Formats: sequence, structure tokens, C-alpha cells
Amino acid sequence: MQAIRKVTQQAEAATLTVLMIEDSMEDGATITRACIEGEMHYDFKIIRKYTLEGGLDYLMASRVDVVLLDLGLPDARGLKSVNRIHTLFPDLPIVIISGYSDIEMIQQAMKNGAQEFLIKGESSSAAIRQSMYQAIARKRVEQAFNEAGKHVSADPI
Repeated sequence: MQAIRKVTQQAEAATLTVLMIEDSMEDGATITRACIEGEMHYDFKIIRKYTLEGGLDYLMASRVDVVLLDLGLPDARGLKSVNRIHTLFPDLPIVIISGYSDIEMIQQAMKNGAQEFLIKGESSSAAIRQSMYQAIARKRVEQAFNEAGKHVSADPI
């Protein structure tokens, strides 16, 4: 129970740092508007990178709360980007916002580390914000349970 309480308290931070990896100027502007309009529980600090490599460089040097990731980047198409980010930063919540709507790709992205998958043009501002909140909360709960599990398995019977 203490782990869950701790996760809830951590989720009440005032500002979320969002790394958006999106090469389209129009889509990036739409996503940015979605983050700042409507009812908000957080302030957003949005960092924008246009390539996977640019995003990875930023992640190596800085802390973010969530990544918004397009799957059609100039230097990474399809699941390559989510695989690389998840491999290097397994505790980082990833929300995919993509034009791809293939169910197999969506399922594979979720298996490979994404917490949410939104389809461009079909997701409201509220859905984008809610997906970020849920991805962060789910990842924090997962981390708390993993940490609690380490302590339980370490206890002698």
C-alpha cells in the first residue's frame, strides 16, 4: 500500500516535461496545442525533436516524464524508434502518436514498451493529455510493484 501511495504523491507534480519526437511541423503544432488547451492537471514543458537520434541525444542528457513518439521519422520508421527508446530507457513512459492504424503494429508497439498508442487525426486534445497521464501513472505503478517484488523475493521464507 505504501508503494501505491508514493506513486500517487509523485503523480501530483506540478509540471510534466514532455519530449515530443515528431518531424511534421503541422502535427507537432497540433500536439502542442492539445497539451496546453482545455482542463489541465499539470503545466507542460514540451521539448521538440525532429529525429530519433535528436530525441535520444536529449534523453541521454536530460530527464523527461513522458515521450510522445511518431513512428514515421526520417531516421527511423515503424517500431525501430519505440524499440530503441525502450531498450535504452526501460522506465520511461512512451505514448505513440502515429498515422499508422494497423492493429498488428499497435499490438507490437505495446508489447515493445509503449504504454499508449494514439492515431493522428482521431485523438482529441483531452485524449492526448489523458494518455500521457495514464502512461506516466502506469509506468510508476509498474516500477513500484517491481521494487516491492524485489523486497518480497529477497525475504527468506
